[in-house]
Amino acid sequence: MTEHFEISSRLNILQRIIFRHGSISVYSTFGILITIILLGMLAPILPLQDPIKPNPLSKLSPPSLDHFFGTDHNGMDVFSRTIFAIRTDFTLALSSVVLGVLIGVPLGAISGYMGGWIDSTLTRISEVIQGFPQILFGMAFIAATSNSLWNVVLVVAFYNIPVYSKMVRSIVVPLKEIDYVLAAKVAGNKSPRIIFFHILPNALTPVFAQLPLSCAYAVQMIAGLSFLGLGVPIPMPEWGSMIQVGANYMVFGKWWLSIFPGLALFLSVWLLNICSRMLQSLWERRE
Repeated sequence: MTEHFEISSRLNILQRIIFRHGSISVYSTFGILITIILLGMLAPILPLQDPIKPNPLSKLSPPSLDHFFGTDHNGMDVFSRTIFAIRTDFTLALSSVVLGVLIGVPLGAISGYMGGWIDSTLTRISEVIQGFPQILFGMAFIAATSNSLWNVVLVVAFYNIPVYSKMVRSIVVPLKEIDYVLAAKVAGNKSPRIIFFHILPNALTPVFAQLPLSCAYAVQMIAGLSFLGLGVPIPMPEWGSMIQVGANYMVFGKWWLSIFPGLALFLSVWLLNICSRMLQSLWERRE
């Protein structure tokens, strides 16, 4: 009976999204996004050329049957690098967002439930973090430490923490006055149990709706840092660094070096934003 209810609930959520946005829009958006993600996941086993192997004999070759997106100044296949960059950007983006969620959600729940000086302190810290320009902080942090993938993840995660902390706090504050929470207090449950077992599970729906949007921002920031030479180190395939390298050759008519990774970046961020909007509209409709 419980399994039937869970399946029906999931079907109901899908039907509500389709009813609000249309089946063509929903299936095409999620279908294309899933295809992009699968391409990135399966890149190592797909019949692609080595994305970091230079070929001096085919430098700056235009798009052709041998090189669908042409080659760069080192003779590396741009199509292969664009596909492998999906794996790089999405892995870093998802890692940073998950890290931000794992830290920000509990902090927001504790802040909203405890109130008082704890709430005020955590809220002020979140506001200070959000008030500082992300790209400037990223540049300063990476320049002061080192240009590594872990530091890129830390920078992006650092700015995701207050996003989820403030979101969950705004949901927990009214939830802590609901009858079942008050009943849990009367029953003698400790604050950690009430927060993590009674309140937090009911505050996760908007968190899941925010995930695609956070991933979109993370992909943009990672690409921006890499464009500035402070993100993913070259020659590792990454859209931002590919666009930066290609921009130097744009004036010579070598448009394919920047255009194709730029389109991949634009399409991915656009689809993630649409997915997030669909999920958020579901939450707003529920409210």
